[in-house]
Amino acid sequence: MEEKSQSKKKIIYYAILTVCALLLIAGIVLTVYFVTQNSNPVADNPPVVDSGDNKPEDPPAVDPGDNKPEENPPASGDDEPGEPSGGEEVVNFVAPIDYEDYSVVYADIYHNETTGWWYRHKAVDFSAPAGTEVRCMADGTIESVSVSQELGNLIVVDHGDGLKTLYRFVEPTDGLKAGQTVAKGQRLGAVAAAYGSEARDGEHLHLEITLNEDYVDPTDYLEPVLEEK
Repeated sequence: MEEKSQSKKKIIYYAILTVCALLLIAGIVLTVYFVTQNSNPVADNPPVVDSGDNKPEDPPAVDPGDNKPEENPPASGDDEPGEPSGGEEVVNFVAPIDYEDYSVVYADIYHNETTGWWYRHKAVDFSAPAGTEVRCMADGTIESVSVSQELGNLIVVDHGDGLKTLYRFVEPTDGLKAGQTVAKGQRLGAVAAAYGSEARDGEHLHLEITLNEDYVDPTDYLEPVLEEK
């Protein structure tokens, strides 16, 4: 009887070990599966840090809309340097800020120090101290002024014929509002202190240009300005 009892205990012991081993293997397999499925080293859209308060009415312009093309739309061969392809009425652009070079270039794979995300940068950044003047690049109409502590203040200027410039992380000039006509070189505001979704990324102006809702490389409009200096 004692031998049978010990044999039975051994069987139960080995059975428990077998079940534990199977559970361990299953856990490892599931972990590898989910990590593989969810891995995304470069996000299609940039991260948004938003508590739900002070959210702008317009969608974030850091990457407005899903499924936007990665590449620039082909420029017309008839365009001359300094003449935007958005229309004939808007001719010459001015730099939105005094700068020597870009701190982050268009289409670069950008690492956001604040959120830890990687994503394709569909804009250009200009590193500048808080308070640096931000100017309107061309004649146009203020489409919107969005104030958000999470997403970054955003000023959108419509230049007509589908061409828009978007200025983020800016403290807007007092009284600036949607519907207001603005002139080339007019002050829109000033570079804000670093905060929100790019709080650890340093003080800078984030500039986007869209043509018919598609991203275009802002340097196409800024390089002629640099050549004139």
